[in-house]
Amino acid sequence: MSEIGKEVRLSRLFNKQSGNSVMVAMDHGAAVGPIKGIVDPEKTVSILAKEKPETFFMPVGIIKKVYKHFIENDIPYIAAIDSVTFIGPEPDYFIVSDTVEHAMIYGATAVSAHIFVGPKKTSEMMKGLSAIARECDRLGMPLLAIMYPNGFENDYDVKLVKHVARMAAEYGADIVKTYYTGSKESFQEVIEGSPLPVLLSGGDKTDNPRDFLGVLKNCMDAGGRGVAVGRNVWQADDPARMLQAIKKVVHEGMTPEEALAKSSI
Repeated sequence: MSEIGKEVRLSRLFNKQSGNSVMVAMDHGAAVGPIKGIVDPEKTVSILAKEKPETFFMPVGIIKKVYKHFIENDIPYIAAIDSVTFIGPEPDYFIVSDTVEHAMIYGATAVSAHIFVGPKKTSEMMKGLSAIARECDRLGMPLLAIMYPNGFENDYDVKLVKHVARMAAEYGADIVKTYYTGSKESFQEVIEGSPLPVLLSGGDKTDNPRDFLGVLKNCMDAGGRGVAVGRNVWQADDPARMLQAIKKVVHEGMTPEEALAKSSI
């Protein structure tokens, strides 16, 4: 009864009171290298785990280095089982670099995988995601699909974003993370077109934390179920307080101004 295992694991990824999720993304290293905030992954996790986000996600190689902080703080974690490097010859092609079973061996509660929809190898990435989804169904593991239009005139166009978000459901994912489309009204179209919980992609570091929290508030008001955020947390001036502010928007419905004030930012 793999569906029981999947349901139990999914329940660990969402806050019991709000039904929403704050995920800390730390799957950037292979793509962009040891950038600010993840030069020392263990230090970053040790700081942020104390703030009790719902989960983190990262490759198994980093999980090996930081897992004790997840045990100490009773936090489930997601294994990123695909990879890309932006200094290689195919910077828009994610390969499947790990297995669902291997992620389970390392204690993961779910797995994540990407598709850039648009490049020449989109079909190969679609096949990879479909195979991962089948393996997740067999083993009772949730799948977070990270779906991004890529290479279009406007990758954030609502028609494209709602299409790729729907693709995640069609291929058998359980949660989808995708781009913000520029307004609460347009992001609501993404929500309406997806039978899955939709998470905001944290994206590039903003100059002002108020700007990021404003986008997040719009997404939540549109019906989003949370955020998977990396640089806007661990590159913040005070990562712990920024994570506190994000949680207040996602779980308590605070405005950006309220969340910043309550978090002493």
